[in-house]
Amino acid sequence: MKFTVKLFEGEVSSRDVELPDGATYFDLLSFLRVNPETVVVFRDGVPVAFDEQVRPARIEVMRVVSGG
Repeated sequence: MKFTVKLFEGEVSSRDVELPDGATYFDLLSFLRVNPETVVVFRDGVPVAFDEQVRPARIEVMRVVSGG
């Protein structure tokens, strides 16, 4: 399956991705070499669990910023 992912990591970029059917969002992050502990993945603006299967949609990966 082919789709485009928008990455928000300091600057905004888009990447075309091709993953096998049945791939999860964890597989997507692994492909992108992104640490899952540092991001939230959104599908059509709604956060998704990393163990869900990827479905074509508007997929965005946003870095989580925290501080104290």
